[in-house]
Amino acid sequence: MADTLKETRCESQDTVASARSLAASSKQIDADMELPYSHFSAKSRVMIVVITAFTGLISPLASNMYYPSITTVRDDLNTTQSGITWTITAFVIAMAIFPLLWSNLADSIGRKPVYALSMLIFTCGSVGCALSRSLTALIAARVVQSAGSSAVQSAGAGTISDIYPREQRGTALGIYYLGPLLGPCLGPLIGGYIGQDAGWRWVFWVLAILGGVLLLLALFVLPETHRRIVSKTHSIQSVNIPPALSFKDNNPLLDIATVRYPVVALSMFLFAMLFGTYFTNATAQPLAYEGIYGLSQGMSGLCFLSSGVGCILGSTSGGRVTDLLLARHRRALEAAADSERVEDIKIPAEARLGAMWVGISLFMCAVIICGWLIEYELALAGVLVVQFFIGAGMAFTFQSLGGYLIDVFPTRSARITGVQNFWRSLWAAVIVQLFPTMHENIGWGWSYTVMFFLTLAALLLMQVVVFRGERLRQRFGPGPELR
Repeated sequence: MADTLKETRCESQDTVASARSLAASSKQIDADMELPYSHFSAKSRVMIVVITAFTGLISPLASNMYYPSITTVRDDLNTTQSGITWTITAFVIAMAIFPLLWSNLADSIGRKPVYALSMLIFTCGSVGCALSRSLTALIAARVVQSAGSSAVQSAGAGTISDIYPREQRGTALGIYYLGPLLGPCLGPLIGGYIGQDAGWRWVFWVLAILGGVLLLLALFVLPETHRRIVSKTHSIQSVNIPPALSFKDNNPLLDIATVRYPVVALSMFLFAMLFGTYFTNATAQPLAYEGIYGLSQGMSGLCFLSSGVGCILGSTSGGRVTDLLLARHRRALEAAADSERVEDIKIPAEARLGAMWVGISLFMCAVIICGWLIEYELALAGVLVVQFFIGAGMAFTFQSLGGYLIDVFPTRSARITGVQNFWRSLWAAVIVQLFPTMHENIGWGWSYTVMFFLTLAALLLMQVVVFRGERLRQRFGPGPELR
């Protein structure tokens, strides 16, 4: 009897202790929820997003800005068309690899030092390009230029995740992605007139000056945003704060290996096909404008405004739409849950993919129409109209896919963005090299049709993630330890 009473008393004490622990945990959560997600004011956050977007513009701008002058560069350096194409391919390959290193560094030492160091390297690479006297020197300088400019391709998404909670992140990402998406449009426009009036070397001098300005902004204006570093000096919510990484964790190969998870592999495949088609279209347009429609170098660059305007519309509207989808999903769950703690409701990351089909359908239809318009040398106005829809559809889809991956890896946002940049840039380098051969052998129409069907195949496979993504993550990962 005494033993029974003792066991009952122990069980009672354990129950009381568990209840107290649960109550303390609940109070801690409530106290944490009362803290701001970020200590930055609304104006400061907008400033950070604008500077980040402007810095993110650098990589695609540097990649595309000298395209209209490429024949002049080829003749000036006494090389072949195949040889000068390597200045593009080498840049894109470096753009695929270096963000993996930058993203790990940004998660270890913070965003601000990475921005400053990368802009210093980019400026030096741009000066090297301007002073190049041989093809080898230009290719080497382009690699350095790409290594510096590509940092924000991954670290930028991490910055957005640092300062905006999930429900507001889509709109901020929409502004941030304006930089990377407008670069292929603005680059040929700006570079076309600079190369035509001042010579191709001034294209790189202008990039060097721009890099210097961004270096100063990174050093003296842009604050540190990394949540682990900021939480040491400011009271913020303890969510999405990644742990300090060991040297073993800073391994880009481990980041690349995330494609072993089905949801990541299928997302990366669609990202690659989408961006490869978009990038190839951007590099091929000067050939059509100047070779088929007889435009000057400057006017050829001006034609990129149509896709640029489309990018602005698609990026800003796409980000807002994904935020609205999350809000609607939350309201539906709250109405059905009948829970007193609505903050405990978990919205699946796949909720961001609900409107993706709108953007990508628009993109694919515009791509195939564009190819056959150029094939039959039909009205230039028609080509410019479909270029608008290519830009809008691409930017809209980027919001859904990019936001989805960040939601799946909230504490590794910079690193997962570096991974998607790796796969999409790698495929872009391949398809850009293949396109001249495709164009010569099967023409504009069938080349664009091939890219259309590749993107369509990726979209159909992505429907598995849209409708079964949450189950796939629960069964195959990634697990909580990798998020």
